[in-house]
Amino acid sequence: MAWLPSNTPDTNTSPAPPKQAQTTPTPTPTTADAHPPTLSPTPTTPPDPTHPTHLSCRTTFDAAFYCSSLGGHFNDIYRYGQLRSCSEHWNDFWFCMRTKNSYGGEEAKRRAVQQLYREKEDRVRAGPNSEWVWRRRGEGEGVRGAFGRGIGEGGEGGGSV
Repeated sequence: MAWLPSNTPDTNTSPAPPKQAQTTPTPTPTTADAHPPTLSPTPTTPPDPTHPTHLSCRTTFDAAFYCSSLGGHFNDIYRYGQLRSCSEHWNDFWFCMRTKNSYGGEEAKRRAVQQLYREKEDRVRAGPNSEWVWRRRGEGEGVRGAFGRGIGEGGEGGGSV
């Protein structure tokens, strides 16, 4: 039975040729190898005031649960004509739970939440979105007096009821 391994050498076979040392180039470490990926940007990245620094786990759970409920499915069919995935809502909830219960400092948690919102915004901007039609308001372009007169001034568009 030649196919079973044995402890005695087989005399019918010729000795195997000696193995030659193979030289393989040793990979040089890259910056990705040297530093494991983290949720927060590098400390040199200034915080972005347009992204929130707080994420409520209750709010994210409510959004994920509603998305999975009958009412959420009804809204999906009414608005989009099909059911949409709730995985992004659940990912936000579990991200919040991991971040909330992590041992990192408050600044690291704030940066991680900002990074989450930054990545979500990048995903939205990668596809068709409203910024293809509209532009974001700049400094000093806030809305003032959008509907005419203020409340309590009387006349059309405002006043007491």
